Amino acid sequence: MPASRRSRPRRPARASALAALAVGVLALPIASRAAPPTVRLETDVSEQSYDVVGRNADEVFASIQRHGLGGEAGLSASGLTTSDLSFSLLSFPSAAGCDGAELTFDARVRVTLPRHAQIASLDGPTRRQWEAYAALVEFHEYRHVEIEFQGVEELQSRLERGEARAAASGSSRETCAVIVEKAIREQAEVTRRRHAQFHMQESRVVREEQAKLLAQIDALDDSLAASKREIDRLEAEIDALDAERAGATREIDVLVQQHGRELPPYEFARAQDLGAVVEALTAEIDEIVDVRNARVTHYNGWIDDRRDLAMRLAWTR
Repeated sequence: MPASRRSRPRRPARASALAALAVGVLALPIASRAAPPTVRLETDVSEQSYDVVGRNADEVFASIQRHGLGGEAGLSASGLTTSDLSFSLLSFPSAAGCDGAELTFDARVRVTLPRHAQIASLDGPTRRQWEAYAALVEFHEYRHVEIEFQGVEELQSRLERGEARAAASGSSRETCAVIVEKAIREQAEVTRRRHAQFHMQESRVVREEQAKLLAQIDALDDSLAASKREIDRLEAEIDALDAERAGATREIDVLVQQHGRELPPYEFARAQDLGAVVEALTAEIDEIVDVRNARVTHYNGWIDDRRDLAMRLAWTR
């Protein structure tokens, strides 16, 4: 089996596993009177980054939009995978197309990923959301790398099995070149459809996640509205009881101002009754305040939850 050459940077385990799969020569025996072509596959993956800025999702995605990756109007790709495939014909012992020929494919893939230029300036929640988003972009683009290599491997296998044929006249070199170029075009269309299908699947996942987050936000909004109404009712009740307590307290003050500390018996009894009312109202107010404070604690927790969901929704693209 001929040796293969490969040069790639260190990547996550999924890319390393792909590298082991993508390199090599698949010399498969076929039932044919002529030897199949020998196809060597050389691959290289390079990675580059571009800087984005922004303190929140809107600013970051506006920065990404300005870079215009992909070159499609109205679309703002966060990452980009491009590929270039070339081939060379080394020998042509047969006059029958590519039978017995030696070919080398050179597949070069470049991955472009976003890098936040001011990550140290981000607050904790925003930084976590950015890092999670950047990891998803990386995973997405390396899936495109896998699709590219899958297509090149299939092209290699087709040629080695002698499945690619073309009606052509002329020298072995010319005939083989026609066969290879036709096979490349056919495989490129298969690969293009796979990329498109992957994008459709990813878009559906994003839409489903957005819908789920929106439903959770709507449910929280309903809970917040109901909780706010209950808090307002409790505060109105507290205000009414507090006003009643203030009125009883003023009556006691009036009695004291009129008679001093030596109240007549009938006024003294009235002052005692008013004091009991003030004490009962204070106990009732304290009880309602405790309930109101518990409601406010839950309400504020839901506000935090809604803020988190809104942030997740802003980064789900």
